[in-house]
Order: sequence, then structure tokens, then C-alpha cells
Amino acid sequence: MNNKNEHLPIKVIIPAEKDIRPPTPGGGPAKRFDEIYDFNAAQEALLRGIHVIDEKYSAVLSKTKLPGVARVTLQEKAMAKTYRPYSLFSPRTCAIIGGENFDELLVSVRPRSLKALADAVGMAGAATIRNDIAKISSIEPYDANDALGNWTKDSLRHFLREHRMPRMKLRLFNHRDAEADRMLVEALSWIVYGGSGKILEPMRYAPGLQIFGIPANLAIEKMDELAAFVGTQSLDVFDEFSVSVQSKPIQPMTDEDLPAPEAGETYPVVGLIDSGTDPENERLQAWVETRDETLIPRMDQDNEHGSLVAGLIINARALNHGHDGFPAGHAKVVDVVAIPGRGKVTESDLLDSLYHAFTTHRHVKIWNMSLNSARLCRNDRFSPFAMSVDALQDQHGVLIINSAGNFEEQPAYGWPRPDLNDMDRICSPAESLRALTVGSIAHIGHKTSCVKPGEPSPFTRKGPGSAYAPKPEVTHIGGNTNSKLQYNQMGVLSIDASGNIAETVGTSFAAPLVATTIAQLAGALQGETSRHMLKAFTIHSAVLNTNEITAAELPYTGFGKPPDVADMLRCNPWEATLVFDIALPFHKRNFHKTDFPIPPCLHRNGKVFGEIIMTLVYDPLLDASDGAAYSTVNVDASLGLCWLDGSDEKYGGRKVIPYPKDVSEMYEKSQIEHGFKWSPVKVFRARFSHLTPRDTWRITMEMSARKPLLKPLLQPVALIVTIRDPEKREPVYNEVVQMMSRAGWITQNLRVREALRIRAGG
Repeated sequence: MNNKNEHLPIKVIIPAEKDIRPPTPGGGPAKRFDEIYDFNAAQEALLRGIHVIDEKYSAVLSKTKLPGVARVTLQEKAMAKTYRPYSLFSPRTCAIIGGENFDELLVSVRPRSLKALADAVGMAGAATIRNDIAKISSIEPYDANDALGNWTKDSLRHFLREHRMPRMKLRLFNHRDAEADRMLVEALSWIVYGGSGKILEPMRYAPGLQIFGIPANLAIEKMDELAAFVGTQSLDVFDEFSVSVQSKPIQPMTDEDLPAPEAGETYPVVGLIDSGTDPENERLQAWVETRDETLIPRMDQDNEHGSLVAGLIINARALNHGHDGFPAGHAKVVDVVAIPGRGKVTESDLLDSLYHAFTTHRHVKIWNMSLNSARLCRNDRFSPFAMSVDALQDQHGVLIINSAGNFEEQPAYGWPRPDLNDMDRICSPAESLRALTVGSIAHIGHKTSCVKPGEPSPFTRKGPGSAYAPKPEVTHIGGNTNSKLQYNQMGVLSIDASGNIAETVGTSFAAPLVATTIAQLAGALQGETSRHMLKAFTIHSAVLNTNEITAAELPYTGFGKPPDVADMLRCNPWEATLVFDIALPFHKRNFHKTDFPIPPCLHRNGKVFGEIIMTLVYDPLLDASDGAAYSTVNVDASLGLCWLDGSDEKYGGRKVIPYPKDVSEMYEKSQIEHGFKWSPVKVFRARFSHLTPRDTWRITMEMSARKPLLKPLLQPVALIVTIRDPEKREPVYNEVVQMMSRAGWITQNLRVREALRIRAGG
């Protein structure tokens, strides 16, 4: 067996051509919803709803030639993507243009298309049409109350006046028809500006989002018309994102607290979207590669929050007395000042700041953004801002590390925290699917502290994200408090805007620790590493580095706390980590690789024991118009036993189950089926002790898409698998490598820069 102190290379698996194959044709017969539900009742309900829509819309739609929108509610058992009623709702009748909750579709309505829909429902000739009709619970017009959401017209007017908002946010429907969408913009402009000929310009949001800033005085005056306009999907206010920090100076900083960068040394770089670093602190500025104050003049800056975040990016462990829970090593900072001195920025200004940062500093790929709004994440939709943050990350090939946000109600709770009816849920943009969201754990405990070291901080907000995606994905150290949120000698230490070592707490200070780690990871791997692979390594290492969690803990802890980079990129003798970096073509969207190596050393008395952990991460195509169905691609992974039955390969089903193992108990079945299933982050974990082995194991990935017309040509996927002996005794690594060689697997060592390998070995 290898020396127990030896650090062995992770193995990258090169897929063979035969491993990627088309899905098996066939499957069971189509589900007959006209036998599950009362077809005649569904038909009558649909015809009644169509009549109501016709009465509401026919006059205005005939006069203006504009399209309206109706909401279709599906039966509970018809919510899966494969059951969408495309035969009934088509371009010939009323085309599906999006959705909201899991059971709701939005369809485009015109007088002619509505008549065609009524005819199709009334005749119900084809079996597919009958089946689609039975899937429908109701159809109704999308009206002003829907557009207002939780507002009333009076409450929205009052808010705009009281808070002196310069603009109101109006979102138009996207009918996926360029001419129809152009006509809606012109009609909205007429409502706002009358016959002046002035045309509203959409703001910079994600593709597919038509969002306009309506001057507040005109919005207040014309609220009735704007809410009733057939093109209005929502009326709202623009969110504000804020940083607020309390810190306690401990002592003036010295050269030892922040030594100068070593000459000739190359450091990873983290971009910082924040309130700016202290420009007068020479020791701090020695680590700031660029200080960009293009957007916020110096006279309008308060650098407290930005300096504290930057100090943790630069030298977290040394500033915190060498505590080994903090990342080792350093990173430099590209400092984009985006938050003015009052500590708040509107969502539209923040989007402009992100665009400026990403286009101006193109070499920076990892960005820290410890900013949150006060808007709680919703189950049924993603916020326009979060979707736009996703789009910007795609456009510029960057990864944002974002904080989960702080819950500051008093008295603070201990752990486990009671159910607070989602008052402590994460806030926008922490639900961003492309970003990595970070919660906070404590590293110090006192007799008065709310939680013990390693437990979620009293203030950290909880997931899940929108559509029940797991958020936060990971946690890091953000400090501890007592029930009054006092943190004396329980916080994290960094550098304030006055040149002091200062103590503070918050998820704002957990996020930069992960950002530094990921920037170091990107620098340690040779070549350019994809965003989803960086996320996969971070999440997988967090699982390996953290005790098992339950479904009740997942919303607070994510999948755990990632270790130092050197520990991410090595194997111990009792474990083997395999990396699959695959682009699945949609026409051949299944990956099946047999002879997966379960080493003989993990066989005991005719049974298999040991532990297997799998982490799957990918970036799916996104549809900003489709509410909870925003993620349009699902990739699933499975590891289990297979065998030949004649010429047919039989598969016994997965033996490594979704993690946490009790996750199915956390939400209703429909929420699991239609939420986590479409999450682009999945973890699987199993510990065996009495599994009867067979000769062959198979690892599988399979892809599906929600919509026939929105599917990727290629879907890059990162899957990381670790096989290990929990007792840390057996020579798992050697035997796995030997088995892969005998099976003809093509492998190579993960390419790690020599400097990191030397440091890890030392």
C-alpha cells in the first residue's frame, strides 16, 4: 500500500466513442389522462374559460390587433415536462409562451387563435387532443390583479411616492414573436407618452426579458391603464441591493498583518464588486491589482465593507491568528467600486456595474459579490435580476460568488433553528443558477454564543433557491453571535477602512473565502477550466470535507465547507477520485460506462463495503420566460450493477442515491419531481456494508429537455466520483487504477501546476 502521507493524483477519465449512445427507443405507452381525470368535466371547464377570455379580450384585441395572455393550470399529475399539452396549445391555436408556477402555463391569445382553440376543444377528435384536454384544470385571462402580484394599485402608488422612487418597473410579456412584441412596446409607449412618438427602450436585462423603467410620476398617474394593459406581465418597484456592516476596531494593522506581495510571484485574482477598498491604505493597495472607481467618485464612497471583504481575499488565515479553517495562501484583488457611500444601489445600476466590470477587466473570471436585496426568493419563479446576473455570467464567461444574505431579527436563534415560515429564506440574487451561493458557519463558540463551532451562524439565511434548487451550495466561516447579534471575540478579523484590524460577522465575509479558494483552484489547474468544473470541484470537496448532513440541514449548510485547494486536488491511498468531463450531444444524450471499478479490497465476507460520493454539475440552457421551468435541461447520474441477459444489457438501478438521503421527506413529491430534478447541481452518496456484489458496475448519465424546440446541441457536464474506505485502511487507490487499466479505460492524471504539487507534498 502507498505511504499514508503520499498525495496521489486525481484521475481524469477519457470517454470512449461507445460510451456515448442514443437513448433506448420505446418506453411505455403514453399516459392516458382522459382515463385518469373526468374528460367531460375538463372539456366543459375549458370551454367556459375560453368564453370568459373571449368576453374579456375580444373587443380590445380586435381593435388593437395586440395579443393577450391566458393562464392555463394543469392537473397535479400532468406537471411533468413530457406531459405539456403541445397538441392542444400550438401556433395554430394559442401557443405556449412561458409559465409561472410548476403547474401553470401562459398562452398567447388572439381572437382567431382563441376560436381555433374553442373549436379544437369542442370537437376533441384526435386522441392526443382528448388527452391534452384532460390535463387541464382551468384556463383564465391574465388580468390586472395578476400583473400587480402582491401590490394593489393604491399601495404601489403610495410606495412610489413615499420612497421617492424615480421609476416603476414594468415587465412586458414575451410572445416569442418579434412583430407582436414590437407592437406591444409601441402600445405601451403610447400609454406612457401619449402621441409624442417617443418609444420606450428596454433596460439591460436577460435575453427574453422586456423590462422598462416607467417614470414614477407617469406610473402613478396612469397606473390603472398600465395594470390593465394586455401586454403587462408585472408591475413592481426596482430592488435595491445594500451592504451594511458593523465592525469593531481591535488594533492598528502592521506589516506582519499584511505583508507585501513577493516579487516575481504570480497570485490568483478575485474581482470585487463592492463599496471599494481604502485608497489610503498602502499595505492593502499593494494587493489591489486595479482600483476602478469609474462608476462611483471617491467623494461618494464609504470603503468599510469593501476593505473588510478584500482583506479576507488577500490574507484571511494570517489575519485570523492562523486558524486552519480559513483558506491558506493569498489572492490579489481587482476592485470595482459599485456601491455608493449610502450603502445602496438599484438593480438597474448594479447590472450596469457588472457589465462594466466584466467588459473592462476581461482577464478576471472569479468575482465576489457580497450583496443582497430584501426580496425573498420565491418557489415559483426566479427574479429578473438573478436571471440577468446569469445571462451576464454566460456572456462573459465568469463565475460570481455571492453571499446567502443575513437574517438580522432578534433574538437570534440557536441551532437547530426553528421553522420561521421562510422569513429567513435567501434573498435575490442568491438564487442565481450560474453563481455559487455561500452561507455562513461559526468557527468560535463562547458560553453565550447561539451556536457551536461548525454549526450554521445565527444570521445565515436558508435555502432552497427558486424552483427548489439547492442553495446555498456551500458554506464558509462568517462568525458567531449571541442572541442579541453581538459578536465580541466570535467574529472574523479583517482590515477596516481606517487601517485597523477589525472584527465583524456576516455572510458577506464567508463568500470571499470561497471566492479566494476557487480563484486558487483555477490557478492550480493547468489550462482553462470551465465554470461548471470549478463549481463541481468546490462542491465535491465540501462533501468530502464535511460530516454527513440531513435534508433539514441542507438549506442552511449547503453541501458543506470546502477545504484548501491542496486538499481538493489529491487522493489519499484509501480513496480514489475520478473526473468525467463530457460534452453530451443531444442526439446521443446517454453516457453508459461499464466495468466501473469497485476494488476487491472493499469486498468483505462476500459483501461490498465502503463509500461512494458523486457530484454532478452543468450549466443548462435557461428560459427567462418560463417561471419555475427556467432550467430547461436535466442531466441525471446513476451508479449501479449491470449484467448481460443474452445480448441485452440489464441495469439493476442506482445504488448511490441522491444526497442527503432523506431529501424526499423534505418537500412534497411534486416539488421534488419538478424542482430538484432540474437543478444543475446534484450530489449522490451511499455507504455500503451489506451489498451483494456482481461482476459489473455501470456509471450512467442521461439527459432530457423540457421543450422540443429548446435543447442543446452539446451539453457539457462535470461528474466527479470518489470511492473510499471510511476506515482509511484499504489500498483503494492502487486497486482502482489497476482495474481501470485492465478494463481498457483511458485515463490521465489531473494536470496540476508543479508549484502547487510541491506545496501540497510539503
